[in-house]
Amino acid sequence: MVKRLVIDLFLIIGGLFIIYIFLCFYLYFNQDSYIFFPEEIITATPKTYGMKYEDLYIVTEDKVKINVWFIPDGDGDLIIHCNGNGGNLSDRVEKFLLFNSFGYSVIGFDYRGYGKSEGKPSEEGFYRDLKGVIDFATEKGYRKEKMILYGESIGGGVALQLALETKCAVLVLESTFTSIKDMARIYYKLFPTNLLLKSDFDNLSKIKKVKCPVIIMHSKEDEIVPYFMGRKLYENVNAPKVFLDLEKGHNDGGIIISKEAISKFKFFLGKFLEKRQ
Repeated sequence: MVKRLVIDLFLIIGGLFIIYIFLCFYLYFNQDSYIFFPEEIITATPKTYGMKYEDLYIVTEDKVKINVWFIPDGDGDLIIHCNGNGGNLSDRVEKFLLFNSFGYSVIGFDYRGYGKSEGKPSEEGFYRDLKGVIDFATEKGYRKEKMILYGESIGGGVALQLALETKCAVLVLESTFTSIKDMARIYYKLFPTNLLLKSDFDNLSKIKKVKCPVIIMHSKEDEIVPYFMGRKLYENVNAPKVFLDLEKGHNDGGIIISKEAISKFKFFLGKFLEKRQ
C-alpha cells in the first residue's frame, strides 16, 4: 500500500513537472503575444481633430515600411512620440493635439506590425523603426538637437535607446518600466523568466548613461506598470531631471487627463529647451 502511494506520488510530481516544462516552452515560443498587442484598424487621424498632417511611409534600414504621421508647426522643436505596446497611432491623436497646441511639431508612427505598418513586432525592430523616423525628421530639416523623444510605456524603452545613440534635446518617459524582466517577475512569478525572455528593454541600466534632460511621469494608480518603477528610473538619472505625477491608471489615465502634469510638463520642457547648448 505504501509502495503504491509512493509510486502515485512520483507519477503526480512527474506529471506536474512535464506540464511545467511544457508551459515554459509555450511561454518561450509565444512570448511576443504577451508583450505586443498590435491593432490594425485606424479609427481616427489628426484630421479628425482639425489638424493638418502628412500621412507618409518610410522604409527602415532592414527594409520594413513604416507608417508615419507628420504634424508640422512652423520651425519649432519636434516631439517624436513612441507608442505603448497596444493599439496604434489612432489611440494617441488627442496627445498629438495637446503637443501641437504647445507649439511643437509632432511625429507619430506605428511600429512594425501595428496599424498600417508592415513587419512583425520585436524589440530590435522597434529600435530600427525609431531610427528610421529620426532619419526622416532629419531629412525634413530638423536637427537632432531640436528633437524631443517621448516614450509611452514600452515606448519609453524605445525612446531611451535612441536617446543614447543620438544627441536629442529632451527625453520624456511616461509610465515606463525598469525592464521587461522586472515586469515578468511580477506577473509570472512561477517561471524562470530571466531564461525565457528574448526581449530585454533594460531601461534601468540604460538611463544611467543618458546625458540629455529627462522628464519622467508616472501615476500612483498605475495598475500595470508599478509606480515604484518610474521612481526608480528617476533616481538613476544622472542628467538634469524632473518627475511629474500623473492621474488614474495605465490605460485610462496619463498626461491627457492630468491637468497639473500638463502645465508642469509644458513649463519644464520649455525650460530644458532654453538651456540646451
